[in-house]
Amino acid sequence: MRAWTDERVWDAVDEWRWIPPSANKVVTPEYELAVTPGSYALTYVYGFHVESGLLVEERLEALRHQIESLGGTGARIQLTPRTRPENLAAYLTRAGYKLGEEAEVLFWLLVDSGGKFSLPDFRSVEGITVREVNSESEYKVIRGLTSSIFGDPPLSGESEKAFTDAFHQRIREHGHSDRFVAWDAGMPVGIAGLEIADRVGRLFGSGVLPSHRGRGVYGQLVRARCEEASLRGAEIGLVTARTGTSGPILKHHGFRPVGSLRIYEVRW
Repeated sequence: MRAWTDERVWDAVDEWRWIPPSANKVVTPEYELAVTPGSYALTYVYGFHVESGLLVEERLEALRHQIESLGGTGARIQLTPRTRPENLAAYLTRAGYKLGEEAEVLFWLLVDSGGKFSLPDFRSVEGITVREVNSESEYKVIRGLTSSIFGDPPLSGESEKAFTDAFHQRIREHGHSDRFVAWDAGMPVGIAGLEIADRVGRLFGSGVLPSHRGRGVYGQLVRARCEEASLRGAEIGLVTARTGTSGPILKHHGFRPVGSLRIYEVRW
């Protein structure tokens, strides 16, 4: 097995593109774009790379016109150590963007060079169970919890349908929904997502109801997805964790940090 160096982990981060099912995807030599009409929160810019600082303002203006032409109302742009120019944040600030989120990139080695598997040591929590969603009724539970946990605005009818159709498509094609719910005596209290790509288990979208935070539910969601990822051939569990909340928890339980990324966002 090839070693998971920091550089290889950053390669995995660079390849991780979440494209909402209702988005229009655009690929250019300088960035990748996913525009969800009417939703700045579901419009993402990945891999921004402009070598000449003299061209950045021009490219950002062109990016805005491109997004607006596709019905976008703003954007979220991800900055990593590989983003160019290195001072892109200053250009974004001048263009009206604001820092929306800071996250740490961390990973757990699910299998070592000798083929030995390991899972993060989160303690079990009495009464809490985690299982992968496999029915539309449970999927509706996720959609309802998303708003309660993250405070996201309601999706348009078209976007909601696209997410539901994508859920059914995953079940048909892979037999997995890749969406998990934590239950407390039959009450849904937490949600999380998982994707498997190129020996990487991508852990995303974790959240727990305020009433159940600090009780170990988040750790159960992490462990359940790591276990599922290892069963499906992943060698690492990769996560971008918020610096003030989930990041410290994961590092305390042995996740290895490799660096940080920032999300700048704007609404027009």
